[in-house]
Amino acid sequence: MKYLITLLLFIFSPLVLSSPLKIYLADGTAIETNMVDLLEEFPTTSFETRLPWFPDQRSFTGIPVTKLVERYGDNNTFAVTFLALNDYAATSTVDDIRKFSPIVAVKMNGEPMKIRHKGPYWLIFNLNKHPEIDHIGYHSQMVWQIDEIILHSKDNGN
Repeated sequence: MKYLITLLLFIFSPLVLSSPLKIYLADGTAIETNMVDLLEEFPTTSFETRLPWFPDQRSFTGIPVTKLVERYGDNNTFAVTFLALNDYAATSTVDDIRKFSPIVAVKMNGEPMKIRHKGPYWLIFNLNKHPEIDHIGYHSQMVWQIDEIILHSKDNGN
């Protein structure tokens, strides 16, 4: 039984790492990427924080959203929308992104996140570092199971 579980983990681990993510630039161009490519292209950061969905503190590792905005946005990018697999969406302003440094988490407690554990991509704000945003207004922005990221620019009216 132990061997079967190990074999299944080995077989299905690449599915988590290859989870597709679409990033829409302000001009409408779509970029398709995945966790492996993101982790090669961007530095990661980690922090521990408590979240309202768990009784205990968790550690998260992911890509700073500021780095995504720097790479894919422009000087007129003012907001970023995160869209989940179930079509739930929330938008964060670039001002808040710069001020509170959220990450698109790809790991929780050192493990890649599966869809059933709110993965593979989850927008996380560090509520321990910024207790002033520990309320529903920011909780509702922490989209899990992200499959699309949309950058909005004043130039394109998006």
